[in-house]
Amino acid sequence: MIVRPDKLSDAEKQETLRRLWQKDPTLWSQTEEDYDLIVNRLGWLDVIDRIKDKLVEIRGFGTFVKDQGFDRVCLLGMGGSSLFALVLSKIFGPEDGYPDLVVLDTTDPDEIEKIEASGLDKTLFIVASKSGTTTEVQALFNYFWEKVSQNEQDPGNRFVAITDPGTPLEDLSKEKGFARCFLNYPDIGGRYSALSYFGLIPASVLGLDLDLLLERADSVRKMCGPDVAFDKNPGYMLGAFMGLFGCQSRDKLTILSDKEVRPFGLWLEQLIAESSGKDTLGLVPIVGESTGIPGFYGSERIFVYMRMKDTTPEYSLDAFIQELKEADFPVHLLMLEDLYDIGGQVFLWEFATALACHFIGVNAFNEPDVKVAKEMTRHTLDHYIKEGKMPVKFWVDPQSQINFRPSHTLAASMKGLARTLRDIFNVLPTWGYLGFLPYLPYDPVVDEVIGQMRHIVRQERGCATVMGYGPRYLHSTGQLHKGGPISGAFIIFTRKRKKDYQPVPGFGVSFWHIQFAQAVGDFEALSQINRRVIHVHLPSDYQLGLRSFGKVLSRAARL
Repeated sequence: MIVRPDKLSDAEKQETLRRLWQKDPTLWSQTEEDYDLIVNRLGWLDVIDRIKDKLVEIRGFGTFVKDQGFDRVCLLGMGGSSLFALVLSKIFGPEDGYPDLVVLDTTDPDEIEKIEASGLDKTLFIVASKSGTTTEVQALFNYFWEKVSQNEQDPGNRFVAITDPGTPLEDLSKEKGFARCFLNYPDIGGRYSALSYFGLIPASVLGLDLDLLLERADSVRKMCGPDVAFDKNPGYMLGAFMGLFGCQSRDKLTILSDKEVRPFGLWLEQLIAESSGKDTLGLVPIVGESTGIPGFYGSERIFVYMRMKDTTPEYSLDAFIQELKEADFPVHLLMLEDLYDIGGQVFLWEFATALACHFIGVNAFNEPDVKVAKEMTRHTLDHYIKEGKMPVKFWVDPQSQINFRPSHTLAASMKGLARTLRDIFNVLPTWGYLGFLPYLPYDPVVDEVIGQMRHIVRQERGCATVMGYGPRYLHSTGQLHKGGPISGAFIIFTRKRKKDYQPVPGFGVSFWHIQFAQAVGDFEALSQINRRVIHVHLPSDYQLGLRSFGKVLSRAARL
């Protein structure tokens, strides 16, 4: 049920805050069957108190890793189990004397080979999964366990687990003799777990000041308390900002950040997309988009600017923000004193997102639309194992020679890739969005070329764009793509194999096959619910292929 915050009395606004802190499940659902699940996902409200009691243990682990002489820690995880660790590694990096932290949240064979090629002798692996059954994490563990076992008499000493109690990963850690197994609080969902073991163990590995990080988080938690007046409560104000405009279909929440904290968007887009994107409702987080002339933005846009206090006007977005305000775009400003304010931002956004979901009328704590892509992936791999080939047939564009296939909603446009793209643009409203979803290596060239395409689409068509690497986005924004606003269209990129890759132990297929099957699975899942989607299969030289595709898209967008 939609609840517009601007229609509530002051007393009702304060009561909403009180109910949230009392963990009242009826804020997010009127279905009794949902209540236990919701209550069992609200542990983030008080996790700061609980995790403080574990700081000696957590800090000691970081010291242990440093003293053991590891020069690299590789975290194997997906979604909520890895994204905040990735944010910390990009924003802070390791303190002096502490090892590098590398987050491996992909099944791309090139990314995996990079880890192996640089040597594993002084690498510690953290296997992170709330459920303990995440397919990508299982495959990555199996692969690196075999590699380490070839040279280590006791390979378990090179592995650590973070998971919930009673999961298969906990059992595996005991069976294999892992160095440590950290059991997280089961009443916290993955996307709300940044201030638990899943975020603080990586922080300790980097040698960060855990006390200061939690102090900043706790300070914001107190400012968001139930007795703080709603109009002075930062969590309520941000949540009401998001919820009010979300109720009015101004659903493109564009996140702007100063350079130092820009990686925070990787964690933030999962929190917002996976929490709010369901029942054809939700907020579409726009992260990593270049700024432009306000006149090119659609009226469905709202903006949040995360500004560092000491950023000089020369490097800030202050002038652009003023232009947005003058053009009557809603803007919410968040000021950060220094990098450790990231701890406070985590709690602020968790609180505000949960509150916004109440106003929009969705359950912030379920993921009803993620299973179908997993089932399609499994079906694709089973077919390959049985038949020796993928159940996919591509068309060859006669002009660009790019392999592609459209979803059935675009089947009438089999005349070529440019025509198919034009068909998408002709029906994509300015209040819609186009998603670029590359199942490719984490490559600056990919970022650059897709960034150029995003700019062209916004300038020529006026619609928002998003970009997410696969399979990472399946655990981040994938729920939104399938369950959120139906105004999205998508382009999925894969590439041909450049060589034969060895099978992953226990899977019978290589990482390339797993990654390709995940792309196919999501294509089928999106197509099944009548989303407009194109699967583009690039040559093994994917950089060249992506640039060629960019030229076709540019021409199609301008027609």
